Amino acid sequence: MPVSTGRFDVTDPMVVVRLVCGLFYFPHSISKIIGFSGSVVFFTKAGLHPPEFFVVLSIVMELTCAVGLILGLFPKYLGVVSAGLMMVAAYATAAVHGLGWFWAQHGIEYLVFWGVASLAVALDAWNKNPGFFGLFAWPLRKAKPVAA
Repeated sequence: MPVSTGRFDVTDPMVVVRLVCGLFYFPHSISKIIGFSGSVVFFTKAGLHPPEFFVVLSIVMELTCAVGLILGLFPKYLGVVSAGLMMVAAYATAAVHGLGWFWAQHGIEYLVFWGVASLAVALDAWNKNPGFFGLFAWPLRKAKPVAA
């Protein structure tokens, strides 16, 4: 199977962005699984109660986004879910560490970038295949060239 077909066409920049957005979730989720008790403490400090429920929910949602985005399954929906997860992660980081930008000092720049990239994946997928909610994609559609 050639690399440049369909869901895994690495010559399409948005496919690469989608794959990266999905792949980033594995270490993000694994750190929560391995450090479950630390994640519970973090979620408690962020005000997410009951924290154990929200840790498990975030792990499940992150792994769902990972698999779906990597395999190209429902990218228009999972891109939006991924952007939402990153908004919640940015909120939690700011709630616990204060609002900072530089990620190496507990800032939210990485989470904002990841969320915006996820939203771009969703918008691109919606533009390519608007489906039932095609009315919402009209501003994204490119004008078709007029034949001369």
